Amino acid sequence: MKTLIFSALFAMLTFSISPATGNQSVQVDNDMVSKWNQFVRDIYQLHLKQTKDKNIDTSKRLGGYYRQPDFFKEIRFTDKNSDTLISRIEWETKQPDKIHSIEVRVHDNNNKIIREYSASYLPDFRNAPYQTLINIHHYNDKIHSFRQYDASANLLYEVCRSNDTNKKLFEHDDYEIPDNFKQGVGSQADYKKCFQQLALSSAQNKPPH
Repeated sequence: MKTLIFSALFAMLTFSISPATGNQSVQVDNDMVSKWNQFVRDIYQLHLKQTKDKNIDTSKRLGGYYRQPDFFKEIRFTDKNSDTLISRIEWETKQPDKIHSIEVRVHDNNNKIIREYSASYLPDFRNAPYQTLINIHHYNDKIHSFRQYDASANLLYEVCRSNDTNKKLFEHDDYEIPDNFKQGVGSQADYKKCFQQLALSSAQNKPPH
């Protein structure tokens, strides 16, 4: 599964440089900062809901970076009954109440993933997550498809595979998706079979509060 690393640093920060003085000013997109931090809180609440009153197995490990080898403690939460991963949270070791990265999965009755929510912060930049992802999946007898968005409902990526051969039938980054398909009026039959059940906006698929 392809995972896009979508940086919000350039989306949240607008730089302007004065030619005369060379001074650089930074303007923060406070609306996006607020929205993306709220998205993390919503994911965490979904994690609590998903793991409540279930037979959960947890595993822990330390992880980090070159100069900060034990920067976070990762805890994985697995449903013992189905042996499916429900969520994974990395907590900063020096600030144990701060989430460094979080991923929560929602499964159907057959334990297939139907939605995934994730967010990650940079080690030294906690104004807002640098990445937020929402993956929405669709299955039928012949195909498995999903679309990926960020917490601002921007479509980032889509892929559709054949269940029989695992061959990729379609794979697009956002800029590669034809405009007529983005607008929901595509006429290509195979494309519609893959994606007509998936929304072009993730607004209705955000984590429940």
